[in-house]
Amino acid sequence: MDGAESRAFPVGFDQEYSRRNFLKTAGWVTAALAAAGFGGVALTARPAHAVHEGYQAVGDIAILQLAYQLELLEGNFYAAGVNSGLFTDDFSVSQIAAIRDHEFAHADAIAGVLAGAGAAIPEPELIFPPDVTADVATFLSYAATLEPVGIGAYQGAAPALVDKNILASAISIHNAECQHWNAIKILQGIVPPNNVAFEEALPLEAVLEAAAPFGITV
Repeated sequence: MDGAESRAFPVGFDQEYSRRNFLKTAGWVTAALAAAGFGGVALTARPAHAVHEGYQAVGDIAILQLAYQLELLEGNFYAAGVNSGLFTDDFSVSQIAAIRDHEFAHADAIAGVLAGAGAAIPEPELIFPPDVTADVATFLSYAATLEPVGIGAYQGAAPALVDKNILASAISIHNAECQHWNAIKILQGIVPPNNVAFEEALPLEAVLEAAAPFGITV
């Protein structure tokens, strides 16, 4: 068992609940991207300081516990993509595998901080819609929805983090997540892939609403 597989969690599949809520998630992510200037819509992106209050209320540890679960979700999602056999060319396989490894590395780093603080490390029961690996287009569509959620969560939480060492690490992970989203857009054939001028900070409520169907809570 390699390192990526050893960090994989059992994943359940809930056809109705997950699919229905994924469509809701996709809808508000699309709206967020439109607000950020994607798709020719005028730029009205909200700055991170306008949405950080929810994160501030829960504190650094709860933010890290949420981030850990989001990284596990993404790591297991990309592991499923690698293991599915959907991607057959070397470039695509290497991209999805690299993102998988990054997500698990992020999770490991966050778990280390939580352990050092004596805080609980969550063990989410992850749930994916059954069609996540139905075909390449479907998988990439899910990926293109999950990535902005993680990006928006880090950007929304950053101003609320009290520990500046954690803040520095969060910014580093945020930057990597932005690269992941661009990699997914390259695989989708979007030209140019770097088509968002300003990333969108998401409030905690929106992140939790998006993550709950996949088994993530705070």
